[in-house]
Amino acid sequence: MRVYYRFIAFVFVVTLLSTRLGFSADAAQPAVQAKPTETTNHLSGRELLKKLQLTDDQRKQLRQNRGAYRKAMAVIDGELKINQVDMDNELEKPEPDQAKLDLIVQKIGELYGKKLSEKIKAKLEFEKKILTPQQLDLLKTLQGKEGPEENL
Repeated sequence: MRVYYRFIAFVFVVTLLSTRLGFSADAAQPAVQAKPTETTNHLSGRELLKKLQLTDDQRKQLRQNRGAYRKAMAVIDGELKINQVDMDNELEKPEPDQAKLDLIVQKIGELYGKKLSEKIKAKLEFEKKILTPQQLDLLKTLQGKEGPEENL
């Protein structure tokens, strides 16, 4: 049971981190100029993308980036579900095998790490390969230093 509680704590931490580093294509559009009085806490991803004024080529790259990201997430989510079912099945046994549970929990942890890595990879690709330096500056201005990074 102790492993189960550690796993729950781990999932909580990963979920918390994931919300800070999330990815959303809607947040990828920067505005030409951000007004100092303009608040971005309520800008949707679409609004941010509109403000970034992406070119057609940038939009195409963003769609490809998002497509690859969603495919990777679908694969990882599928693997996570399988491992979670395996863990549940093992926990339901009268005498669960602790070593087997440890391996399953380790696999699940690695998959959550993989998910986080994919989010970061997609975010960096968007910022470094798709946006121009001016658009990136504008995006950061719109989001603020402590803005909602999960909009990327």
